[in-house]
Amino acid sequence: MKILGRAKIIALFVLIGAVLVTALILPSAASAWFRNAAHAQIARALKTDQGNHAGLPLQIADAQLAHARAWSGDARVEFAQARVLLARGDASRAADTLRATGDALDDDFIAQFVWGQAEWQAGNASAAFARWRAAGALDYFANQSMRAGFKHEWRDAEKYARLAVGIAPERAETHYYLGDALGYLTPNNPEAMRELGRAAELTADPEFLSTIFSRQGELLVTQGKDRDALALFERAQKIAPRDSRPRIDYALTLLRLDPSAERQAVEILTRVVDDAPWTIGAHLALARLAESHGDMQSAEEWYRAALARDAHSSDALFAAGQFYARQNRVDDAKKMLTLALKYEPHVDDQQAIARALVELNAR
Repeated sequence: MKILGRAKIIALFVLIGAVLVTALILPSAASAWFRNAAHAQIARALKTDQGNHAGLPLQIADAQLAHARAWSGDARVEFAQARVLLARGDASRAADTLRATGDALDDDFIAQFVWGQAEWQAGNASAAFARWRAAGALDYFANQSMRAGFKHEWRDAEKYARLAVGIAPERAETHYYLGDALGYLTPNNPEAMRELGRAAELTADPEFLSTIFSRQGELLVTQGKDRDALALFERAQKIAPRDSRPRIDYALTLLRLDPSAERQAVEILTRVVDDAPWTIGAHLALARLAESHGDMQSAEEWYRAALARDAHSSDALFAAGQFYARQNRVDDAKKMLTLALKYEPHVDDQQAIARALVELNAR
């Protein structure tokens, strides 16, 4: 009897424990289930219901979040609700909803990122930057700017760079990305030079400084200020003497200013080829110089040397294709241009190559 009584007591404690665990865990689990289902509907709305932000997926998400809220007052339910509001274009209410959670979401970097989006769309830039800073979003925006620049999508590159500058104005690279993008959009934009100058002020790295001065010089070249550009290229070379970019820029700018300095320019470009043979730009510059003097054999050899270094270089393929077209070597030109179009990642350059092919086929 004592053993049976003891068993009953143990069973009673087990039952009480199960009830307590269920009371504590089940509401949280149920809330999480509805919350996750709501996030899936939000994703569906953003992917397939664009232009109709009050569509069925968001209505379903609202209903699921009402169930989630009934089971638990977890701040993550309100985060999901803010996402619904953002999807509907109501950034102000989304930001208000997130602010009402206090500090409950401070450790959730995804929530902080979305909170930043809400504040930004609501016109609260400083609050947005603070939230993105908390989310560790600098690398995301910087990488997005670089990717857009690689694709020559300069508007997007500028947009993401501005956000990166807002998050980390003390970082030199953010100002460089912005100045670089602005320079491609409008070469004579004084803001581009200011941003590059700010980048130079914020770094002591010689390689990066060389890149900054080279970019500033290239902008001055597009503005017709060759002598000022030459001074910057010289400055870059002194800081990073083995950097190819300022040396090539210097040689080509020197040639424009003083055609009689061709020998010096060729020596510079040849040294670049010798100590940085992977630098396609020097090969192409030497090829064009040879062609300008009627030395077609040397020009072709330089194009071939460039392609031997990188057979997939769209710049080298395009330049070689144009060279062969000028020599009326139509088959060789078509081969080079077709390959250039295949490997060219930039839409604007793809269009230029396509036009060259059309012109060639019209012969």
